[in-house]
Amino acid sequence: MSNFNFYDFLTEKEYQKETIRDGSGVTFCTNYQKELSENIWNSLTVHKDKTITGASPKNGIVFKQIPQPTTTEDADLLLKQIEVYG
Repeated sequence: MSNFNFYDFLTEKEYQKETIRDGSGVTFCTNYQKELSENIWNSLTVHKDKTITGASPKNGIVFKQIPQPTTTEDADLLLKQIEVYG
């Protein structure tokens, strides 16, 4: 069993976290963003069902509501897709 933690991985990669809550205070989703260059950000959203959606500044939504990666290698591949901006 892998002890890979995707959320810790994002923090290590300098992603900033913002929790979005509904009116009753229940978490709706969590956004992780990274400034790739000045004022150019990407986005990774963790939904209530723990799936993820990722968007790059260049390509828009790259993947939508897919399962979270379970290894560092898979997580790196996903981040490379949403860190495209040139």
